[in-house]
Amino acid sequence: MLIVSLSLASVGAQKKHQNKKASPPTPPACSQGTAYRDCPACGTATSQKGIDLDVLKNRDNKATAPDTITVADLARGSNDSAFPANKQVSVTGYVATVVSGGMPENCNCGRNDLRDIHINIVTNPSEANDQSKYVVVEFTPRWEKNFGLDDSNYQKMLAAVRKDIQGKWIKFDGWTLYDSFHENASKSTNPNQKTCTVPNEKKCNWRATPWEVHPVTAYTKVSAP
Repeated sequence: MLIVSLSLASVGAQKKHQNKKASPPTPPACSQGTAYRDCPACGTATSQKGIDLDVLKNRDNKATAPDTITVADLARGSNDSAFPANKQVSVTGYVATVVSGGMPENCNCGRNDLRDIHINIVTNPSEANDQSKYVVVEFTPRWEKNFGLDDSNYQKMLAAVRKDIQGKWIKFDGWTLYDSFHENASKSTNPNQKTCTVPNEKKCNWRATPWEVHPVTAYTKVSAP
């Protein structure tokens, strides 16, 4: 009986260990940018390419003198090398969808309490259902608080942003970013690939370009052009 009891206890301990969620990886030392809530600007990236991208995503300087560009400027394939990654821009677009950021994300240290909001904008409402026309702009954890958002419950925050701006014309100020990790899902860099038509579809384009406005540092509702 003692042997059986010990065996059952061992099995129970193993199951408990297996069901325990793994903690996000400890971020490596980072000498760039500034940390936010104990997540360094480098995030948890290990490659130099990933580190450099995370630092750009985690910029906390406001775009105070942005140049005005259009959604079409960002989406145009011939412009894939036209913008520096440190350019301040102001772009006005029609908000097609507001969706959750990826999880986990290296730039946010893989944490549930630090998540981006992805906003897909287009040149006009007629393109709202064509994902190959989407230009991505992003709210990051460092700026969500500045926008007066309550990030204590991500899904509620996401719903609040969706209710506030989806289906409206919005002017976004922020920084350009070329996210090379999404070249395989962008119309401008993978033009012969089909366009995504359903959620979570694979091997299809769900955006117009790897270029983004990321992070957004200010946004304003505007009238339709």
